[in-house]
Amino acid sequence: MHTLILSIIAVMALATTCGVGRAAEAPPAVQVFVPGFAVRPLPVKLTNLVNIEYAPDGRLFAAGYDGRIHMLTDTDGDGLEDKITTIWDKTSADYPLGMVVHDKAVYILLKEELVRFVDTDGDGVPDKREVVLKDWDDLKTAKHPLILKRRVDYGMGLAVGPDGSIYIGMGNGAYNNAYMLDTDGKLGAKGKSHYDPKNGRGCVLKFSPDGKKKEILLTGVRYLMSMQFNSHGDLFATDQEGATWLPNGNPFDELLHLQAGRHYGFPPRHPKYLPDVIDEPSVYDYAPQHQSLCGFRFNDGTAFGPSSWKGDALLAGFTRGKLYRTKLAKTDVGYVARNQLIAGLQSLAVDVALSPKGELVVACHTGKPDWGTGPQGAGLLYKLRYSDVNAPLPVAAWSAGPGEFRVAFDKPLDPKELKSLAKQVRITAGKYASAGDRFETTRPGYEVVKQQVAAPRHDVPVLSASVSADGRTLVLNTPTNSEAVNYALTLPGLGRTPPSKGEVVQQPGIDLVSDLTGVAAKWKAASGGESWSGWLPHADLAVASQFTQGSSEHERLFVALKKPGTLTLRGQFDLWQMLQPAIQPNAKLDYERPVETVTVVVEAASPFRLTWGKDEHASAKENTGHRVAVKTTGRENQWLPYSLAITTSEQDAKLRISWFTDADPRPRAFPLRRFLLPWAKPITDKPVTPADRATMPELAGGDRERGRKLFLGEVANCSKCHQVRGEGAKVGPDLSNLVHRDYDSVLRDILEPSAAINPDYLAYTVNLGDGRTFTGIIHADGKDKLTLADGTGKLIEVARKDIDTITPSKVSVMPQDVVKQLKPEQLRDLMTFLLLEPAKTEPRK
Repeated sequence: MHTLILSIIAVMALATTCGVGRAAEAPPAVQVFVPGFAVRPLPVKLTNLVNIEYAPDGRLFAAGYDGRIHMLTDTDGDGLEDKITTIWDKTSADYPLGMVVHDKAVYILLKEELVRFVDTDGDGVPDKREVVLKDWDDLKTAKHPLILKRRVDYGMGLAVGPDGSIYIGMGNGAYNNAYMLDTDGKLGAKGKSHYDPKNGRGCVLKFSPDGKKKEILLTGVRYLMSMQFNSHGDLFATDQEGATWLPNGNPFDELLHLQAGRHYGFPPRHPKYLPDVIDEPSVYDYAPQHQSLCGFRFNDGTAFGPSSWKGDALLAGFTRGKLYRTKLAKTDVGYVARNQLIAGLQSLAVDVALSPKGELVVACHTGKPDWGTGPQGAGLLYKLRYSDVNAPLPVAAWSAGPGEFRVAFDKPLDPKELKSLAKQVRITAGKYASAGDRFETTRPGYEVVKQQVAAPRHDVPVLSASVSADGRTLVLNTPTNSEAVNYALTLPGLGRTPPSKGEVVQQPGIDLVSDLTGVAAKWKAASGGESWSGWLPHADLAVASQFTQGSSEHERLFVALKKPGTLTLRGQFDLWQMLQPAIQPNAKLDYERPVETVTVVVEAASPFRLTWGKDEHASAKENTGHRVAVKTTGRENQWLPYSLAITTSEQDAKLRISWFTDADPRPRAFPLRRFLLPWAKPITDKPVTPADRATMPELAGGDRERGRKLFLGEVANCSKCHQVRGEGAKVGPDLSNLVHRDYDSVLRDILEPSAAINPDYLAYTVNLGDGRTFTGIIHADGKDKLTLADGTGKLIEVARKDIDTITPSKVSVMPQDVVKQLKPEQLRDLMTFLLLEPAKTEPRK
């Protein structure tokens, strides 16, 4: 998760000016972007939760941010859990970050131990706490001076495999110094990297079922928030973005396919510090930046939603209140993902759970991003149910031509709902436009997020609208659109069922997003009569078939492909940064990347011909040739056109397409975003540069060096608790990343320090047996004593034997009146120091 915030009011004001926030009324607590779903809040009162999980018999377990564990049951049969049974009532800063119900027990992952709760008397309530694993951390690693002693640097993310093996994620050990550089020479050699993939941090540990055997399964992960096995027995995880602290360190929140021996890019390959790893790409990047992907589940068992959603990943986006549905197609060279944003929330979605009845429960924190109201804040639980199975559901939206969009539905639309359709449809184009933007009222306060909101958008006029003969495909005609940006479509409700009593009211629209990715396809029968033309999401025909299920238009194509004929695919390849992680906007690396050489491999069971650019590279010979490998280089915004023609017959048409680079010969599957339609054209951004930031009107006349002195002790004295680029103390959060933030959100965090509190720096109230009380951040947590740091940076040692209670505080230890001590010009100088990088030649005064 992230660190600081934009206020809802400020964001909505900005969004309105950018054409984003146009809702005429307050958004509902949960808005599902497609019809057919009912939303009800659970009638229970709990503090903020971190994990939820159903048992097969319908009991819902909930792990609290405050360390408590609860069981929820439905006592009146109305389908809503209404009774709370607390099975562990001790609050603790060692809150769970992983929960699995397995073999009739509830497994809970804590900082340095795995425990389970079992029901010993058969009454359905777990009553015994047992330690399953502990002391797995390497003592030498744990004591390394560059390893940060933070909650999330230890155990986080838990899974139990089909064979009973236990998988535990270990958080990255130094998020703000990923290569663990010796910056001051105190460890022997200034500039030397101490990062070692074998150090037991930023990895996944695999334990045998009996816990006696441990191995490091994989490395290079940052913070795995959730790990889950799919129906194929493959392990997946959500990983948090990290480019705020490292320019190319996982710029996006990711869904990862976890494979033994692979390295997942945090920290990424570096010619000096880490030259011998390959950064494994994610299966899917959740863009734009700063979604804060958290809990997820595979939609197995009784499916949530229509049967076509079975097996999909359902994921929670915390800081921007999102629910995603990601369909995965498995190929013999890896997974391909297709994502749909299915709901927006006015709270912070932290985890999801699937009931045995096929309902989806979402756990949310109250408050603002990044961290909401903390362990003692009020938590929220919502249950989503597929209530109207007769409502036509959109299954795909795509660009069918430079001036045409199409939306396929799984059932015929009611003609009465389509009157004056063109006037009711809205299409918004923009690099960051997405489904349901008008419902997004909460965003974290990063500079790149502000740039996302401020990025150009424009309305695309809908010139006419029509429907296919079978009533299942909408056709929207527009002026020519060739920019490879997102196209957010808002359709009318099309008969959406009104909510029943007790359900969250939904606004009636349907929200989708399209883009210019995909393949232009044309099939013509060998007889010369029958033909089909249209769009496919991927050149691999098995993947394309899976991702177009429910579209009658595509069902006709896959029937036709079993007849003699020729299928021609046309498009463009984007082959830039295939194995090189993206770099955060405005950031730079400290070295020059080599140009990647990419080999594209096309394989088929029948003859085909591939034309690449202007040259025909190869033609497969009938009955013998079936593989073509083309080597090229990837360049930014230089897409390579191709045309591929393959014969079809009574046998299923099979076409596999994969890639590898000169750095790693292992073949991988192409993500959807690598295929661009023939009419797509790249867009070029002019990002905000450091020079642009220096001209921010709020900082006009500011003096960075004067601000530095204020930070270090003159009046403000922030350095007693905070550090900026190596200067100051490490009591509170490191503020070095504020150069990526915008002015308003940083000022708001100074003015309202308790609006959102980073969980790694929670304040606790410690009551002693003699009546004394201390409040501060836990600076050191020893066996015999506890060390607190108060709001002035003062360290307070307390003997454990003297402690009566430890309770998380609802407020930050940061003083509320810092700004009151500063004159306007001093505040400007301080903000200049915090928000602007020092010039390389800037003298130290």
